[in-house]
Amino acid sequence: MMLTENSLKLKLIKQDAVFGILNSIPSPVICEMFAYAGFDFAVLDTEHVLISDEDLAHCIRAADCSGLPLLVRVADANSATIGKILDAGAAGIVVSRVSSVAMAKQVISAAKYPPLGRRGITGGRNTGFGTIPLQDYVDLANSETLVCLMIECANGMASLPEIVELEHIDMIIEGALDLSLSLGYGTQVTHQNVQAQIHKMAQLCQAKNIPFCAIPRTPEQQVSWRQKGTQAFLIGEDRGMIFKSLKNQLETIKKTK
Repeated sequence: MMLTENSLKLKLIKQDAVFGILNSIPSPVICEMFAYAGFDFAVLDTEHVLISDEDLAHCIRAADCSGLPLLVRVADANSATIGKILDAGAAGIVVSRVSSVAMAKQVISAAKYPPLGRRGITGGRNTGFGTIPLQDYVDLANSETLVCLMIECANGMASLPEIVELEHIDMIIEGALDLSLSLGYGTQVTHQNVQAQIHKMAQLCQAKNIPFCAIPRTPEQQVSWRQKGTQAFLIGEDRGMIFKSLKNQLETIKKTK
């Protein structure tokens, strides 16, 4: 693995439309499939999904070898966890439930080397096993490693005006379902008050030129976000898509006479 220019970061800077998928079935083969299917990125979920360090390393390597920027979603801002994932070669980190500016700062610090943060350096795959000059690696890692935050609760929304003032945030991702639960609307992700908060999130990001990633749940939402200038999208979760496809295929075959 040789750290190079991050294609996802370049597309975000250019404001190209990018489409990702939430990876809840951790598998090197599926990561490769995402790449060949044409996805711009994937987010491997370790917040809700059980996965060993070894399997995670294989997924990161498969994505890297097939040219897919793989972001890894973690449950909190633990610096040791973030450091190990980035050392393994992930293109970036996605931190769930960011609820304060202090937490956002902790994420940035964990993902960046000094003087931008406090990430510790080690030899290994990320530095080409010592073949890459360390300062070159540090400079490139600080430039190309993506820091993405998920806003999924009322406290996160309240803190977002301060969070978007921070440097080195590459993308803000909405979390409508958890946000709806936090706001007291249960699973009503399309409730007008929940959607109003998500659109406020997008507006705050746009005002500070921070890419906002939407998760459209209906074709109408997809069209609406595109009309509003949103360029980054998570189209859903592989687990749900695979289940629906298998179920529909089985039902279609059963109906065939």
